[in-house]
Amino acid sequence: MKKTKLISHICIFMVFCMLSSMFLASCNSGGSIEDLPQNRKAVTLNIHFLVEDSTTPEAIAAVQKELNYITESRYTTRLNLIGLKRSEYEAEIARLFEAYDEEQERLAEEKAVQASLDKASKEQARKDKAAGLTQAPTKRATEPPATTELDIYGTDGRIKWPDAKNDQLDIFLITSSDMYYELAKDERLEGMDDDLTTKAKVLKEYIHPSIMMAGQFGDKTLAIPTNKIIGTATYIAVNKRLVEEYNIYAEKYNLDIKEINADPDLDEEDQLTPLSKLDLTKLKEYSHLTDYLEWAKEVHPDVARIEGPFVSLKNYEPVFPDMPDFALVSSLGAVGAGRPLVYTPQQEPTEAPTKAPTEPPTDDNGELLTEDPDTIPPTTIPVTTYKPQPIPAVTNLAPANISLANKYTHTAYVNIISLNQEYTEKGLFETSPVPAGKERAAFILTGTLEDMLANQAAEKDANGEPIYEYILYANPIATKEDLQDGMYAISVSSQIPTARCMEIITLLNTNKQFKNTFQYGILGTHYFYNDNGRIEYINNDYMINMNYTGNRFIADLMEGDNPNKWEIAKEHNLSVVNSVFLTFYLDKTKLTPVAEEVIPEIDALSQKIKQIYSNWRLPDGYEDIDDYVAGYVTPEFDAAGWSDLLAEIKAQTNPPTD
Repeated sequence: MKKTKLISHICIFMVFCMLSSMFLASCNSGGSIEDLPQNRKAVTLNIHFLVEDSTTPEAIAAVQKELNYITESRYTTRLNLIGLKRSEYEAEIARLFEAYDEEQERLAEEKAVQASLDKASKEQARKDKAAGLTQAPTKRATEPPATTELDIYGTDGRIKWPDAKNDQLDIFLITSSDMYYELAKDERLEGMDDDLTTKAKVLKEYIHPSIMMAGQFGDKTLAIPTNKIIGTATYIAVNKRLVEEYNIYAEKYNLDIKEINADPDLDEEDQLTPLSKLDLTKLKEYSHLTDYLEWAKEVHPDVARIEGPFVSLKNYEPVFPDMPDFALVSSLGAVGAGRPLVYTPQQEPTEAPTKAPTEPPTDDNGELLTEDPDTIPPTTIPVTTYKPQPIPAVTNLAPANISLANKYTHTAYVNIISLNQEYTEKGLFETSPVPAGKERAAFILTGTLEDMLANQAAEKDANGEPIYEYILYANPIATKEDLQDGMYAISVSSQIPTARCMEIITLLNTNKQFKNTFQYGILGTHYFYNDNGRIEYINNDYMINMNYTGNRFIADLMEGDNPNKWEIAKEHNLSVVNSVFLTFYLDKTKLTPVAEEVIPEIDALSQKIKQIYSNWRLPDGYEDIDDYVAGYVTPEFDAAGWSDLLAEIKAQTNPPTD
């Protein structure tokens, strides 16, 4: 793989990840009739979210006022921001749902009492009629006329904004996969799919499809996760100069031994083994480095060897993310087997367009000209935000099938353990950390594409050329645990129409001005733009994790950020594969008591076996690791109840069909 290929395809960035480049113009917050879109009922909507401990109530109030400049006149929606510290956030959300449950119980009791009274009244009327008694019909109280959607103005012609009700929960932040699972299975979240096929469908064009999938539960979309960089990749970095030198040596060596091995008097066991040339375009496994590293150790002892041990990152996913060493995993076999890329870019056009694209019309201030918003129904996407343009690609949304296995007896894992033992015995692993700046034969880097490019730029030879070639070994994986850290959902307790809530969630993910304000606070009060056009904080009065404010890729950059930070992040996301568990949730409550008891026993045994493997020396009495696995590891897991646990979890991953 050429190093240039990792950055050369920025022009084919996916439509789902593209940022919008325009600011939404601030609107007057007065809420006059002239500003109001027609046929819109004024609503006050609560947003519960998470802030850092230094954030002050005054700062939140200032941000709320600024955001309402947009939402009041554009959407007839007033926002009430409720920023909470992490120590209190989830408890407050739980309290609000408890209050909702109590209110539902109260209403149900009132309804039951009224139904009982109505039944008694009808029964009495029947008896009176049978007895020949008649009563004058009771005149029902006249109810006040229902408020129409346009009946929302005061005598001064300004909007009458309703107050938020006690314990009102509308849009709120979900901070973890566990939190989402509990809320989703308890049916606490409002479905969004109807809106995602209509006015809010633009979200699917701004957000990576794996991220959108993470908001699904069963056949419903219940939350919109933050569009961001997904996971980390693992790269094998190899010294290009040494590889070139080694391949020349290997070619000559193989020619020399070819004549020696051709000697008919030479016994087969005495024949010399050819060296494997190192083709970086075909480097897929750590074992491909063996001959090269042995040569480097002997010929260039001053060059650092590779750091170990190796970890089989790409072959397995843990069933229990909180127990990463647990034996039960989903097995993926060989390189990326069964996990296609989410994006498969198509060939770029070979001919230039015959007609240059037409720029949309703008006014003197650079604002996009559209129809008068007072004469048309409001749209979810702000009129001053450019909509990304589609590019050719195939999107693979379905996660691979779940195939469960025992990691500590599985072939791919055992092979890695054997390789670690071989490298340890041959002295190919460094025995201490490699000092910064020391030349290395090869090394492993786990990080984002930006991390890799930064390393590559910092490590150059005397001619200014990169020293190391980076080969992608394991793709970044889209997991629930990563993607569901920062999702906005709508509570079933909300009395605000779902479509109105979705307008605000869409703003979070498509509008630059809304994102910057929600993320950084008030320009001139909480932050400023420096001479480089980058954001710097003035104080810590308004601080919030960027994962908790919607689409990261439309935010302005901070001082110190790579100028191409978001473009690199989007290219990184092109190499993402989906976790096999992305849409799967193991329900532990469905496990039998026996299986629940087995889990800690299997976990303890997993830790024990891992420790034995890490010693690189087998206990006495075993010829090799295969013998050890068959004679000790497998029987130990069977004795701990492995088969029963595996069967119960398999039943959930492959439920019976009707």
